[in-house]
Amino acid sequence: MAQPEPPLGTPSYTPADQFSDTTRGLCSAAYVDIEYANAVIGEVLESERKAVPPSFGFDLDPVLRHCLRARRLLIIRYAMVTAVLIIGTCLSGWWTLSWLGLCSVIMMARAGRGGRLRVLRFGLFTALIIGFVCLVLLFLLVVGLGLMVDAVPDWLAERLLQFAETPTASTMIESGVGGLALVAPILLTIAMAGVLFISRWFAYNIMFSELAPGVQATLPRTGIERVERRLAAVARMQRGNIAVHDHNPFAGAGGLKHGWSFAIRLRPRDGDRVELDPHELNRRVNAAVLGMRDTRLRDGERIPNVYTVPYVAADGSRRSDDPMIDRQTRTPFTRASDETIAAIEACPQGGLRHYLRVVVPANGKKITTPAGHPVLPAQDSGVSVTAFVHLAVEGGLLYAEFVAHVLPPLRTEYRIADNLRADRVLSRSWSDTLRLYVLDNLYGPWLLLRVGWDALWLSHRMAKSARNADEYRFYDYGSLFSVRDLAGRETGKFMQKLDSSKYIKLLDKTVTEAVIGYLREQGVDTGEFETNVANYTFGDLVFHGGVQSFGGTNTVTQQNRTKGGA
Repeated sequence: MAQPEPPLGTPSYTPADQFSDTTRGLCSAAYVDIEYANAVIGEVLESERKAVPPSFGFDLDPVLRHCLRARRLLIIRYAMVTAVLIIGTCLSGWWTLSWLGLCSVIMMARAGRGGRLRVLRFGLFTALIIGFVCLVLLFLLVVGLGLMVDAVPDWLAERLLQFAETPTASTMIESGVGGLALVAPILLTIAMAGVLFISRWFAYNIMFSELAPGVQATLPRTGIERVERRLAAVARMQRGNIAVHDHNPFAGAGGLKHGWSFAIRLRPRDGDRVELDPHELNRRVNAAVLGMRDTRLRDGERIPNVYTVPYVAADGSRRSDDPMIDRQTRTPFTRASDETIAAIEACPQGGLRHYLRVVVPANGKKITTPAGHPVLPAQDSGVSVTAFVHLAVEGGLLYAEFVAHVLPPLRTEYRIADNLRADRVLSRSWSDTLRLYVLDNLYGPWLLLRVGWDALWLSHRMAKSARNADEYRFYDYGSLFSVRDLAGRETGKFMQKLDSSKYIKLLDKTVTEAVIGYLREQGVDTGEFETNVANYTFGDLVFHGGVQSFGGTNTVTQQNRTKGGA
């Protein structure tokens, strides 16, 4: 006999054989944008006890692993850049400092009026750091040479001193030092360009090999036990249906584009009282939405990729002994059983709120002729629409809420493994090296210290967040943002805006008509509901007294006058 599902739990996790397009784009983003990688690591890994939003269409585990790997590679890159600058200062200090000054002038010319002071500060900081390190190395060199001289026998020291005083030796030393001073700038410039090129070429090879379309999924290992435990917990939590949030219960769905909510009195058409089953009402709305993909519709009429999932928004501020917190892992549960969801539907509250999540993904549908000949394959529209429907019966009233979000496409630069031809990797690595050569020289030591400091204190910050959760009675276990929202960019394409508006209106009308139909079947007077629907939903039509707004942009002010006066 199968064991009953616990009311609250944590889902299991099975890695995918191949990464989705969104997963590959998010992984590639870490190698393109270190600010993105640092933000993801800080939110998901360093906050060891916090939950993560449900991941739809991507896998968070490989994204985190590639963020850590990209940060390590960037630390290595700028450690080598800093080493070249230090060697250059030791061999030819005037040339290195002059070059850093020229880099500052170039960056100040590129920057706006507000950014010039910041560039100057970076230049001075880099020069001071390089100079300080060179002084320390010089001091260690002098001390080391002194110890070596003390260890040399007296007879050998006299012979070496006599040789150094000869004209031949003096000429050799002077010519060697002079030649090195002339050649060093050229060699160091070549070394700097080589370091930057190889590091970028290596990063591009990762994106075009491990993160290429159709490649078998591989996961880079971190080698840190505490981090691996957190990654395993995150991988399981992301597959749940509970969103433990800090302030945004819809993290990962994109930006809010449309919404309405209102409460109506459940007045019966006949009789004194009407009793509604919230679970049945939600089931009816769910069936109506899934009817949009009914196979009885013609192929062109169906929306074949629309799907629905239960969704529970949970407030993240909780006591450590709250039933939502797992006693073993001390992290929030992220999966509610069907029985628990039905209970939340029947008894809603602020701490746990049920929504029906409706998703229309970005992948479209194919176009064929009536004879079945293909015209156009299914194409990615770039945007996906997510609607959240909340229906609650309390105090003899029905509360209805509809919130629609649009998730924009990934930033173009994050999809480089899909957009750039593989045979252009070498030339792209060189072009990026030359384009960012001045910036890397000037900001390299600063980025090494800042990013290296974050990597050095990763385990410490994880332990500190765990101690905070244990020391305080209340702790915010909620996620601050979704990594998918962080990687999106608002689209400027008009057709994408029209597509998102179309699907929002289709879902809006389907939901409201399903609610009205169910209320009529239960003998509820739907006049008030239909009035609210007409005023607040269809066609973006809103009425406020004598002021009417159509489409949210045009405003018409109406003044009513009688024949005898105002």
